Amino acid sequence: MLCLTASSWAATLGAQGDRIAEGRVRRPGDKRPVAVAGTWVILHRVGSDRAAPLDSMRSRPDGSFRFRYGVSGATDAIYFVSTTFRGIAYFSSPLRQHTVRGGDADLLVYDTTTATTTLHATGRHVVVSAPRNGKREIAEIFEIENDGTRTVIPKDSAQPLWSAVFPQAAESLTVAPGDLSEGAVAFRRGRGELFAPISPGVRQLVVTYRLPASAFPLSLPLDRPVAVLEVLLEEPLSVVSGGGLAETAAVDIDGRAFRRFVARNVGPPGVMQIKAPTPSTGNRTVILIIAVMLAVGLSLAFAVWFSRRSRNPVGTAAGASRADVLLAELASLDARIARTPEATGEERAAFDRQRAELKAQVAQMLAAESSPA
Repeated sequence: MLCLTASSWAATLGAQGDRIAEGRVRRPGDKRPVAVAGTWVILHRVGSDRAAPLDSMRSRPDGSFRFRYGVSGATDAIYFVSTTFRGIAYFSSPLRQHTVRGGDADLLVYDTTTATTTLHATGRHVVVSAPRNGKREIAEIFEIENDGTRTVIPKDSAQPLWSAVFPQAAESLTVAPGDLSEGAVAFRRGRGELFAPISPGVRQLVVTYRLPASAFPLSLPLDRPVAVLEVLLEEPLSVVSGGGLAETAAVDIDGRAFRRFVARNVGPPGVMQIKAPTPSTGNRTVILIIAVMLAVGLSLAFAVWFSRRSRNPVGTAAGASRADVLLAELASLDARIARTPEATGEERAAFDRQRAELKAQVAQMLAAESSPA
């Protein structure tokens, strides 16, 4: 078992001021939490420059522990404590204050069970992006709740705690960083199977993948009860049906507009189907889509989509129409607006004026192109 001292760190870093972390290791009891004595507690530092344990000690008879430490290196570094109980590691919240006593420094550990009856799906969120290079990025976020008082562990490597079905055409299935790590999930036979221990509370599993245009319309099974089902579609012409989903107000995520569909208390069996337009291959099709978007006030969503498809700066290429150039300028302006959230009121007003002028020119050009010769 690792046993370190922080004396060298304190000598080097004392000028920055010592920090203190005091907490207790406890587990649920019949009426109140019970102290866990003699378990190793480790103080960690994780930053963009390095990651390492700083100190360790055994919890006292009352479950308490105390660390004095210094900060160093990258300013994004976080400090936290951990312990292991019944073979399962537990981590505290980040220690953000100079002195933390209780609260974020406390560690609550649990006995274990292989029974999965306390696991429930409280949320499922599906995010479908606009196409890029003929493929759409999909993110599925599952919120899995353990409403019991024990950590649920798998019986063996052949019996996952939980699983989900993914499209056969899915490419590059990946678990995104979050509550559950990539090593906790095995993708096989069209399913993602979860083997990580689930302690009491809610854990998020985030899976991303790509789908070719030929995978749409896309059917996703609703094979277990879920308290909240949500679908976000970046393309304005995409639609979703099934599962009792109803459209609500659109949402903006990182400067990108998404249509939002929500259903509550969805029970199996069921299927939801997502229909999406065929990715465009020509300027004329793109311009017609833009005209529809402008008519319903969704030009900003397109502009972000258009700029993501382009990536490289768009210039006046040979053969490009005036409408193409105006649309590229509009996309570029919207991208600059999205990248400048700290713009002053005067700068924002200038953005708005320039955008209004470009929209007016686009509308005029589209009208001219659609008029009979």
